[in-house]
Amino acid sequence: IVSSLHTDLASCVLLLALSCQVSMGTPMRMPRSLDSGKCSQCADLSRELVKNVKKLLDNENLFGGLNCSEQRVEVNSKTQTVLACEPNTDMNTRCSGQRNTTFSESECLRNIRADLEHYAASLQAYKQADLSSTAQDTQNLLNICPSTQWVSSSQVADPKLTSGDPVDQRVHLCKVLKGFHLRVITISRAMGYISAGDHRK
Repeated sequence: IVSSLHTDLASCVLLLALSCQVSMGTPMRMPRSLDSGKCSQCADLSRELVKNVKKLLDNENLFGGLNCSEQRVEVNSKTQTVLACEPNTDMNTRCSGQRNTTFSESECLRNIRADLEHYAASLQAYKQADLSSTAQDTQNLLNICPSTQWVSSSQVADPKLTSGDPVDQRVHLCKVLKGFHLRVITISRAMGYISAGDHRK
């Protein structure tokens, strides 16, 4: 009986040691989000939106006689999408080649949703031209991407797009679209990063 107890005890100690070694030597990977497929779809939709906004900026009927390229860029100042969606890499680990990034998916998605709601409302409010197609694409991105639906925010259209001289409205639309183009590029990259799931590893 004593011999059997010693054998069982030795086996338990060995098993415990092996378990500790495995857990310390092999980092566990966090499981991918259940909606990773939806995130991939959202990444594709955001890339298409980048192209659609660029087409608007190049539309001669919309900006004919107006040198849109010389106008300054105006982005939604009420969000922090660029900062929120940029993975922060520890300077001490860059040279060693190790990955040590901090990224808040929820904070990034909260800012993305606020941006999309703002630009969708602004495009829908502009009445000097038909922007419904791009506005609908923006709304579709909001509706289809489940990762952002839990956030509720209140965004209103840019007031400069609905008041004042029509020429001034058109100039301001150019500035807003240039800002939207830059912002949706950031959104597209962020959705691609989230879809890849590297921040969960």
